[in-house]
Amino acid sequence: MHQGIALFLFFVSTFALAQESKLQAEFRREGERASDACGSFSLMTVAKCAYELFTDHPLHIAAGSMPPQNGFGLGAAFVLSQNTENWRMSWDVDAVGATSGAWCAGIYMKLIHTPPVVIKPIIPSSGASLDSSSSKKENKSTLAVHPYTVFNLYAQSISLNKLNFFGLGNSTSLAGASVFGMSQTILGVNVIKPVFELPAVRKLNLAFLGEVNGRLVSIRGEGGQSVQSIQMLYTNATAPGLNSQPGFIQLGEGFRIKPVIGDYLQLNYLANFQQFFAPSSSHNSFVRWTVDLDHTFYLYGHTQTAPQNTDTHGPDSCAPAGENCPRAGGFPMVSMMFAWGGTEGHHNVFNMNSSLLGGSARPSLD
Repeated sequence: MHQGIALFLFFVSTFALAQESKLQAEFRREGERASDACGSFSLMTVAKCAYELFTDHPLHIAAGSMPPQNGFGLGAAFVLSQNTENWRMSWDVDAVGATSGAWCAGIYMKLIHTPPVVIKPIIPSSGASLDSSSSKKENKSTLAVHPYTVFNLYAQSISLNKLNFFGLGNSTSLAGASVFGMSQTILGVNVIKPVFELPAVRKLNLAFLGEVNGRLVSIRGEGGQSVQSIQMLYTNATAPGLNSQPGFIQLGEGFRIKPVIGDYLQLNYLANFQQFFAPSSSHNSFVRWTVDLDHTFYLYGHTQTAPQNTDTHGPDSCAPAGENCPRAGGFPMVSMMFAWGGTEGHHNVFNMNSSLLGGSARPSLD
């Protein structure tokens, strides 16, 4: 009798596992990993448990600094991925909130185009010398490791309760300090297209960038702060856009190069041109261009110590979809910034770089 019951339970459990969906299997495996990492408490297991809770998938803790003066955000993130023959796809849903009342939430989709590469064997023609220069040129392979084209689709909302405004122009002072709150919703898509087809520019790591965003912005007065709310000190004439904020259609184009020189220096040069169109109020439309020149020196060489390219990471991942986060990395970088002097006073900013929260999919606020 007991053997029959055991056999019955065995077949039932086997059938249940056979009917398990991919998402159910992901949650089950995550539960097993969390149980192994956090099942017993000791000083040795604290770091391992934290690693699992903050980086595992499909569900993990989301953490990172909100914009300056708006606190530190904690919340949850959900990550799911699916690969096909030509695409690697991932979906991210996250929400974080701070004790200041600031919050951010978004839905993101990343598509990485990975078309299959057809490898054709090269057979030298009869009578041809393999040592001849023309034969070497013909037989030279064009295959090379290269990045893929990446598409990001997103919908993100953020609410901040403490932003400062000191007035217009370069002669502002602490006497004009005011505070306001802002909410913004962004819906859009961007693309990163590497240019690797031309061998002459392959070492530049050249990529073209493009984006189309819809931005809905709302500004509000904010009381209970150390300085007065913005509407108490300013009007629409002295703070343009205070009374009403139009929606924007924002376009962007640019290019980026990231060459590595001598294995110890990497350049990251970005040129970007953006157009902000306000359909309901054309006089609020404007254009903007930016140039960022970043230089990174690697004391132990780029080959050994360079971080992974985050273009293929989802906003809630520290590794590409389907891969585990590196044990030696993936945790945020903590930094402090000091800005002293000037008519607007001193500023000390403590920041935790939200590397757990972001690859290229998360859109910028400005």
